[in-house]
Amino acid sequence: MAMHRQQVTLADGAVIEIRPLERGDRQGLAAGAERLSARSRYLRFASPKDHLTERDLDWLTDLEHHSREALLAIDPTTRDGVAVARYVELSEEPGIVDTAVTVDDAWQNRGLGSYLLAQLIARARQEGHHAMRATVLAENAASLAMVRHAGFQPRARDGALLEFELPLGAALPERPGLP
Repeated sequence: MAMHRQQVTLADGAVIEIRPLERGDRQGLAAGAERLSARSRYLRFASPKDHLTERDLDWLTDLEHHSREALLAIDPTTRDGVAVARYVELSEEPGIVDTAVTVDDAWQNRGLGSYLLAQLIARARQEGHHAMRATVLAENAASLAMVRHAGFQPRARDGALLEFELPLGAALPERPGLP
């Protein structure tokens, strides 16, 4: 069962629209990536990245909402996409999905990433996945805090990259209200 469009009010009172990402969001996704600071792009992709290539955009918008899912947060005032949370099932480990969350610089530290991650965890559970993994740069304090808050546990380290895992049979930690 795919997620439907919803409006969410963040703790600071900002209203955001959330819906599944669609192929037609390709140009907006490219524009959103370009709006990110170089630092945010580096933290998301774990390497310098000036823009998304056509191949990147093909891969990021190739979704069937089971083994590949993405949720898009839209600023209802500007209609700009301001955050994306996604997962992709690992081909070598069926039932295990890898996740990533990207939030526009102006929308960071407002609870949006954590909210999207919680929605994505719920989607992965609905789709019958067994566990979710997240790979985070050790220097990315905000993402480390977000995955730990969501209940992910350390799994492995490869240089500057830390891998976390959340068994999806487990209940989410208690959280009061929305972000």
